[in-house]
Amino acid sequence: SFSMYHFQSSGINAEYGEMVHRKRRLKVIEEMESPRIFKTHAYYDECKFLSAENNCKIIYVYRDPKDVVCSLFDHASLIGRKHVVGDDIQEFAKQFAQRKEVSRNEGGPGDWVEQNEGYMSNPSNYNILFIKYEDLKAKTGEIVSKINNFMGYPTLTKDEEDQVVEASSFERMKIMHNELAGKTVGKTGNYKSHLSQESIEALNQNVLELMNKIDDSQFNIGVYLHQ
Repeated sequence: SFSMYHFQSSGINAEYGEMVHRKRRLKVIEEMESPRIFKTHAYYDECKFLSAENNCKIIYVYRDPKDVVCSLFDHASLIGRKHVVGDDIQEFAKQFAQRKEVSRNEGGPGDWVEQNEGYMSNPSNYNILFIKYEDLKAKTGEIVSKINNFMGYPTLTKDEEDQVVEASSFERMKIMHNELAGKTVGKTGNYKSHLSQESIEALNQNVLELMNKIDDSQFNIGVYLHQ
């Protein structure tokens, strides 16, 4: 079965409250019929219930931290979490780059370097398909086929692939959710219109830090320094 833990922080600070929340999530998963598919923002160390032997598969999407900051800053206002990111995107970018942002246990985004390092180093040898968000946007059909093959599903026809691409588009999401109209969520390179040069340089240091912790030949995050 394909299982991923859909973990959303409850905003509860207490360790006990967080533990109860996670157990409830796991109970929901256990009660679902296999194959089970979940989306998650969970850290690698929160996926200990997985194993390389139980046929679980993980699709991990990573993204330029500069665009992550802009998307998260915008998204927070949509879901009533503006208190997590504040009112000044440059200040939030500074905190994000310094890895001092609100912790994951308090409902914040956590640490971009730590999050990516966990999955990219993959010490538990999970079966992971890595997808760069920018590739997902630039060549969506190709990535859809790659995901389909990774999942072991029958090969898609071109028409089926096109249907998946259209149904998964951000434009379709905006039709389904009026509150997304005019929002920047989902765009690549959006940071160029929102972040100062100082913020960009600070976030690029995160990229360099991660590159020093992983083998970047597989992930090519170095391009984030120049695009």
